[in-house]
Amino acid sequence: MATFKEQMTELIAVDPDNPAEADLFAAAKAASEGALVVFPTDTVYGVGTSALIPEAARDIYAAKERPADKPLILLIADPEDVYKYVTGVDEVARELMRAYWPGALTLIFKKSPVVPAEVTAGGDTVGVRCPNNAVARMLIRLAGVALATTSANIADNPSPKNAEAAGEQLGGRVSYIIDGGESALGIESTVLDVSTARPELLREGYVTWDELKEKLAL
Repeated sequence: MATFKEQMTELIAVDPDNPAEADLFAAAKAASEGALVVFPTDTVYGVGTSALIPEAARDIYAAKERPADKPLILLIADPEDVYKYVTGVDEVARELMRAYWPGALTLIFKKSPVVPAEVTAGGDTVGVRCPNNAVARMLIRLAGVALATTSANIADNPSPKNAEAAGEQLGGRVSYIIDGGESALGIESTVLDVSTARPELLREGYVTWDELKEKLAL
């Protein structure tokens, strides 16, 4: 496993409800160039970087001491951005996107060739989510690219719900930590595979399987 790059970590405090672009610009630019940035989402705090730079994805694995066989997911600023990174978005997936994005549902699709294998742990699918968090969506929008992300913790440790908890684990391993207050939900997203004919639950999180089964009429 690669070792993390020890570095200075800059803390940025923003208004959770009305973040200013000027406060996020430096972190967004850094993320677009492959630096690691910790930021709030609606579920838990995440650590992310450009989804299109293979070396940046490897840096996330090193910083988190994350096993190389566990894929990252993509966070996007707007639901329609999904089409830039995946293929085979069928009507079932579109219905789920309309119902739950922005929100706490991660959908697994066949990946587009633009998504590096380093992001997907060599697999041909990729998880995508549009978070319901103003800070996260502004950061991604300013970066101009989806962010390859995972929770902002050392592997197997609890996922952080605020910047302080994230900093205790990843301080000195990332370029920026954005303090946008407490994560609203405090529980990971639900992960649903829609890359095959029949949707398959991979992880139950905030959105329950019973709710999804009713939505999908399974």
